[in-house]
Amino acid sequence: MIGCRYRLGFIVFLYLAAAGVTAGISNPQEDVRKPQQPEKHLLLIQPRNLSAGVYVLMPGARDTTYSAAYQGRIGPRNYQRAEFRKAFPGGWRQFVKRGKKAASDHLKTLKPKYIRNSKKIIEYAVLESENPLTATTIVVDEFRDLFKETIGDELLIVIPNRYAVYVFPKLASTIGDYQQKFMQLFRDAVYPASSEIFEVNRQGLRTFGSFKEG
Repeated sequence: MIGCRYRLGFIVFLYLAAAGVTAGISNPQEDVRKPQQPEKHLLLIQPRNLSAGVYVLMPGARDTTYSAAYQGRIGPRNYQRAEFRKAFPGGWRQFVKRGKKAASDHLKTLKPKYIRNSKKIIEYAVLESENPLTATTIVVDEFRDLFKETIGDELLIVIPNRYAVYVFPKLASTIGDYQQKFMQLFRDAVYPASSEIFEVNRQGLRTFGSFKEG
């Protein structure tokens, strides 16, 4: 019986030792891997009436702002002025530079979906994701390059919420046919972005018009 218990104990020891070794080598970088840091440079696009803290109107816009935000526990939160000054001693310019970098990195993860008419001609493209920086990708330099070969280098942009970007060619555009759709998307959005239409061309980004009724 003693020998039997000894052999049984020895087998259990070997099993536990093997399990320990296996656990130790299954994730060799587990102890040195740094936890992902929350995003501190969320340059959000949102309606003026929902903006708070630190924000500026977009160029030529009446109702749309750039807002300085960071990732909170349950979603993006607007910086208040005091905490913004502490986090970014270089001011708005420092924040925007980092915010555009974050939006540029996000753009690299997106793939356009093209919508064609009955003649197989592209009417518009859509970029969608669950990242709140999706709408912000329209401000980075690489955005226009993404559509040069398919839609052209003069674009009309609609961003009814943070998570979707609709891209139309400026010439021969059918954007007017979708006014009701965009208005509904904007009204239904938990996090709306803009009811205005933007133009992206060689000179950059500017406000073009609005799909808002009235």
